[in-house]
Formats: sequence, structure tokens, C-alpha cells
Amino acid sequence: MSGDTRDRILQAARDLFTARTYGATSMREIAERVGITKPSMYHHFSNKAEILDSLVRPPIDELHDVLLNPATPKDVLSGCITVMLKHRETMTLLLRDASVYGEESTKTMTEMLDIVNQATELLAPPKPDWQDRLRAAQAFAAATDPISFFPNVPQKELHDALLDGALALLSARRDD
Repeated sequence: MSGDTRDRILQAARDLFTARTYGATSMREIAERVGITKPSMYHHFSNKAEILDSLVRPPIDELHDVLLNPATPKDVLSGCITVMLKHRETMTLLLRDASVYGEESTKTMTEMLDIVNQATELLAPPKPDWQDRLRAAQAFAAATDPISFFPNVPQKELHDALLDGALALLSARRDD
């Protein structure tokens, strides 16, 4: 039963964070949504940042796995898009709610930024100049940032469109 309550807390928190923002949601509101007392919440989570970390931990771990041994830039992009679409609601929270970037969630958000930096490095060619790194960062952003804007587009269609756009940016050559 404890696992069930924990899962219900996480789902209620995700719903409230998405509807109201992370910063505007209180532990009391989450407890009320689940139908438990606020003190009962603390048997499962010590604070709201721990709830956020529990929500983002699966996609962060999966993104780390994608970045371990990618064969090509296309693998990096496709893998990251797949993970982010699998966890679309949580990623929307991370991409569109500035209140998740607070002092209490610094560790979690730093991990996410590290993933973005690592992916960008993997997308850039060997010995990149600043323009190569810029194009890599633009490609990663093009592959991942729009996910939250298209919640009703089927996963496969959105994956393919995001990948095509990001690969086009990566392959664009600058005029010297």
C-alpha cells in the first residue's frame, strides 16, 4: 500500500505542478489531492524538492544511459527525443516551468543542465569551434524544446519531425 500511496503522491504532484507550477503548489495541496494528511506526506517525501527529484529521476537516468555510448549524432538526438517523449508530462514541467529552477532543486536541475552540455558536446564535430558548438546546441534545443508545445501529436510522428529538424540544423554549413 505504501508504494501505491507514493505513486499517487507523484501523480498528484505532477498534475498540480503542471496545472499550477511547481512553485505555486504546496505540500498541503498535494496531500489533499491524494486524500491523506500533510504529516502522512512526510512519511513518503521529506519536501517538495524530493518529490520533484522523484519525478525527474527516471528521465534523467535514461538520458544518462542514452549518452553513454552513442554511435552517431543521430543516435544522440533520437535517443534523447525518445526518452523525453516517453516522459512527456515531466519534461514539459522541466521545459516550461521556471519555478522548478530554485535553490531547493539545484542538484536536480544541475544534472539536467549537465545532460544538455554532454549531448551538445557529442553532437559537435571533433575539435569544434564556437560555431560548431552553437549549431550543436541549436540542434539539441530543436530536438527537445518543442516537445511541450505538441502534447497531442502522436509520439512517433513528433519524434520523426523533431529528429529531421535537428539533423537539418546539424548538417547546415556556414558560409565562410
